[in-house]
Amino acid sequence: MSLAQLHPQLRPYAEALVSYLGGRVTVTSVYRSRSEQLRLWNTRHRNPYPVAPPGTSKHERRLAWDMVGPPELLRWAGRVWKSWGGRWFESDPIHFEV
Repeated sequence: MSLAQLHPQLRPYAEALVSYLGGRVTVTSVYRSRSEQLRLWNTRHRNPYPVAPPGTSKHERRLAWDMVGPPELLRWAGRVWKSWGGRWFESDPIHFEV
């Protein structure tokens, strides 16, 4: 999945981080419509990661993306992202946002 759906001001930073990880992660979610977010919200009990209520997800505003990879690599990427001013939480290690 491409990061092209991110907000244009965020995209270069996200692309730099993902590029630096050298293909060891896979971007799995970027933009979500409100209906997609509602679907995730309604099935959140089956999701191992937190799901924001519709209307509150940064994915809906093109300000977040999810990626999967080795846990230690995601933790490292999260620390880097936070040092660049982004938001990342250990409780949702696949989610990166501003």
